[in-house]
Amino acid sequence: MEKVERHYWSLLTLVLLAYGAALFHGYVGEEANYTIMSMEMWQRQVFRSVVALGGIGGRPPLYNWIMIPVARLVGWPHVLLAARLVTLGATFATALVLACWARDLWRHPWAARLAFLFYLLSADVLFYRGWLAYADPLFSFFMVLSAYGLWRAATQRNRMWWMLSWVAVFASYLTKVVTSYAFYGGVLLVLLMRAEYRAFFLSRRALVVAMLGILPMVLWMMVVGRQDALQVHWQMSDITTKLMTVDSFPHYLEKLAMFPVTFWLGLLPSALWATVGMLWQWKRRGVLSQENRSLLGMALVNVLPYWIAPQSAVRYVLPEYGFIILLAVGSCVAPDGLPPWRLLRPWPWLGGFACLGILVGWGAFPYYQQQVRGRNYEPMADQVEAAAGTAPIYTMDFSSVGLSVVSVIDSRHMDRPPIVVPPSGFTEGVVLAYTPTDVKGERQIKIEEQAESFYLVCRGAPCAAPVFHRGGH
Repeated sequence: MEKVERHYWSLLTLVLLAYGAALFHGYVGEEANYTIMSMEMWQRQVFRSVVALGGIGGRPPLYNWIMIPVARLVGWPHVLLAARLVTLGATFATALVLACWARDLWRHPWAARLAFLFYLLSADVLFYRGWLAYADPLFSFFMVLSAYGLWRAATQRNRMWWMLSWVAVFASYLTKVVTSYAFYGGVLLVLLMRAEYRAFFLSRRALVVAMLGILPMVLWMMVVGRQDALQVHWQMSDITTKLMTVDSFPHYLEKLAMFPVTFWLGLLPSALWATVGMLWQWKRRGVLSQENRSLLGMALVNVLPYWIAPQSAVRYVLPEYGFIILLAVGSCVAPDGLPPWRLLRPWPWLGGFACLGILVGWGAFPYYQQQVRGRNYEPMADQVEAAAGTAPIYTMDFSSVGLSVVSVIDSRHMDRPPIVVPPSGFTEGVVLAYTPTDVKGERQIKIEEQAESFYLVCRGAPCAAPVFHRGGH
């Protein structure tokens, strides 16, 4: 621990360098989903619901609300940078909330700094989840803040923290999905198991705060749900599908086996310290501390539904990472919290992960994008625009490839209508298609770059372009 304390600011500098690389990566996965929404919401001046490719509804819009002013600041051609800045801000803000929680929970002068580092240097957060331009990091930030608010409200019997926690959980819903309230309920359930906390939460004034806290959600459902029913119905349908749909029993058994393994590996090195620390405490004392029992309970009650659900992924439990981080910090700062094994010393793990993050972020991942996928969307967009000329561009390709190309093109031309699904009976334009049978046209070509491809179908004047007579690229 002495080396971590002595070299803390050097470690933090390495962390910043590792995350800074993400600002220069090309599109990854379905990041374009969110950038397309933000651009189209701004162009159409529709803000209470997300809009994309001419359609409306389906998701809450808070992530886009935050992304839009950032994109306007850095310029719409850099909308992916804006999305990544929002994501990184949320990731670092989550680390800061965990730092405050660890300081208050463990009462150790280094608890806050360790929690901040442990979260940012967790494998899944560092190498992927912490910078990917999805809504999950912002969703996770508000959920962790709501849990911290609940804990502060319980330990200090403070109704202001109780109200703040309700505001935070509503913000998490506005970011992504209504399951944020299930997470909130899980944390509250664990806290209610202690008599002194139960007395506070069930007091008359606290119940009034709870009724006021749930009111924004009710009003949102009444006002926005009435004009954007898909935002409510799609979420409920998606949750039901994930809970009830089993593709195949062998696949489900494999998922049950791999989910905890993937969760644990994604939380290295903190998962190692948390696991060994609890086992060590159990061996020495025969019981876990009250703090560890509460944190472990909060983690289990919120991870278990995703573990047993037939359709789920580890990225859905990003908010639960915080509980493991706090357990790890408790093990590291407590006297005799860990066995004296060289393997458990924090310095080699933290220093190694920070250096590995730099190597991956600035070396391996850019190389992968250059050779396999990621740097191909700009030249693909160039080919589409050259083939279309002044004719409209439409899309029927909703894969990550098609969405990324659409986002690149839209970000270049915020002064003209966005790319949408082709209207029925259109007579002129080009259409991005996932398969050659998605849309009928006069001619079609296959556009390929690196390991990815899509079809470009034309109708009308664009079919005279030479590219449609050379058999494609």
